[in-house]
Amino acid sequence: MKRIFSYFKNDRTVKSATLMVGGHGLANIGAYLYHLFMGRLLVPNDYGALQSLISLSNLLNVPIASMNTVVAKFVSRYVGRDEPQKIASLYYQLRKLFFIFLIIGGTVFLLFSDMIMNFLHLDSWVNVLILDIALFFGLVNFLNRGVLQGLSLFVPLTITQFIEAFGKFFFGVVAVVLGLRIPGAFGAFVLVMFISYAYMIRVLHGKLGTFTPQSLPLREMGRYAIPSGLMTIGITALYNTDVVLVRHFMTGYEAGLYAGLSVLGKIIFFGTAPVTTVMFPLVSEAHARGEAFHRIFLLSLFFLLGIAGTTTLIFALVPTLAMKALIGAQYLDAVPYLTTFSIFISLCAVIYLFVNFFLSIHKTRSVYVVLLAALIQAVAIWFFHPTIWAVISISLTVTTICAVLLTLYYIYVARS
Repeated sequence: MKRIFSYFKNDRTVKSATLMVGGHGLANIGAYLYHLFMGRLLVPNDYGALQSLISLSNLLNVPIASMNTVVAKFVSRYVGRDEPQKIASLYYQLRKLFFIFLIIGGTVFLLFSDMIMNFLHLDSWVNVLILDIALFFGLVNFLNRGVLQGLSLFVPLTITQFIEAFGKFFFGVVAVVLGLRIPGAFGAFVLVMFISYAYMIRVLHGKLGTFTPQSLPLREMGRYAIPSGLMTIGITALYNTDVVLVRHFMTGYEAGLYAGLSVLGKIIFFGTAPVTTVMFPLVSEAHARGEAFHRIFLLSLFFLLGIAGTTTLIFALVPTLAMKALIGAQYLDAVPYLTTFSIFISLCAVIYLFVNFFLSIHKTRSVYVVLLAALIQAVAIWFFHPTIWAVISISLTVTTICAVLLTLYYIYVARS
């Protein structure tokens, strides 16, 4: 037993994953407090609207969010090849391109504000304006996180999670108590994203050094960005499209219940996401050096299943207590759905790990499986949504099939 403990204690994957999962778990206290207080301070209809804005933000993040994976991949490869000058050049040139794209895109986005308000049944254009600003800072932060991840700077990554989680909670609660309702609750995102951006800029400037212009591998990055973007679209859609469609098709009360379920379920997804964050650059570095990497993936999968399985078991054993403690008694009508929804989200986490592993070793076919799964889920919910049970059943069926197919593909890759 002592030898086993010593082995895991000295293993880089385990140490990094433990740091990220532990730090993320503590940061999740802030995220939990945010949703707990929002769920109690806002009526279910307002809370459902808030969650639909958050989910829409996640979906709209996709085009640039996929660059997180691309940047992390190339930075970790340069680390593996000991080419620090290329890392600095990559970061500073991409940051300039990001700002130009986001300013133009943000202006165009505002032209569709009326359409967004009508689709989500929002009562103020201010919510759409806040969403636009939040997207700007959120998307720029994806670039910063990609570089930090590629450099395996997991401590600063964890600190940004603390800043965003507890900052969002503090400023959100203050704003809602002052009577600002949805604009206040969602506006807190903008403020903490700016603070997080400033912190990451400071860290990166200290690590990257001076800028030396070098040609960017734009063609290679473009080829990699396509499957990476499709992966991000697929994964993000799997755990956000259902929330948006439930908000659109069902009553405000049902949408509020589903939003509460989504919050509890995402404890699993985001609680296990740090495992994938750690695995990706470690596998990419090992692959760039020609070293063995399957052990890193299998350790990561073991870690993830342990976290997701334990959380799902707790929700299954004490669903009423979990719902009351984590989101509030007014959402108890959602208790019967909690276990099944947790399994669905756990499968999303497994799928996310698998696809990131494949991308880290340049195996891109898996992203099309995920994209197809997300498309089938969205179409099925659009045409068949009589009850919350029906929506969850569709999502669970789709993700189960997707996870099985990815497992079979991994076995094929490992043996080839």
